[in-house]
Amino acid sequence: MKFKFKQAKGTINPVIGQEITWSDIIRHVFRVNDFDRADTIILENGSVKSASLTNPYGYLLVESPILKDKAILPIIHRVDFMLAASVFDDLKLSRLVIDEELLVTYAPKRLLPNGFNGSFAHAFHYVIMPRGTLCSYYSMNKGAHMEKPDPEKLFGPFKYPWFIFKDTLKVKVNL
Repeated sequence: MKFKFKQAKGTINPVIGQEITWSDIIRHVFRVNDFDRADTIILENGSVKSASLTNPYGYLLVESPILKDKAILPIIHRVDFMLAASVFDDLKLSRLVIDEELLVTYAPKRLLPNGFNGSFAHAFHYVIMPRGTLCSYYSMNKGAHMEKPDPEKLFGPFKYPWFIFKDTLKVKVNL
């Protein structure tokens, strides 16, 4: 597995689903530092064409106080990829992410016992918030969200549409 992320010499970021289990990150909040498309493209008709049938659509380089180091979050659902790409493909949103924070949480509609997504619906939820929100979230109430995450406080109610049509599902901006 090759990542296009720039890493410090000698640094190896753990991959969620490999070195970190999916069940360890359920409903926790992460700051997105980078987006690797893994050569996946969105065609003019809105369909997604992955470079590989066996690898994720792309990857997010994320960080959070719940992790020791930055980690690589594989994007394994088409809708989750489209949402991430919608931020980085939009000039206004991509500029916002430089000064503010793009946050993501893994909160599937239905969970399997191993922490995997148990439905066909997407599992990642995104929001752009003011810089410092992630640290504030994890430090409030003496770190209560470390043990019992409550991402809806930042993201609002989660939506799980079957298909994304224009304006059906968007990355929220709460500035």
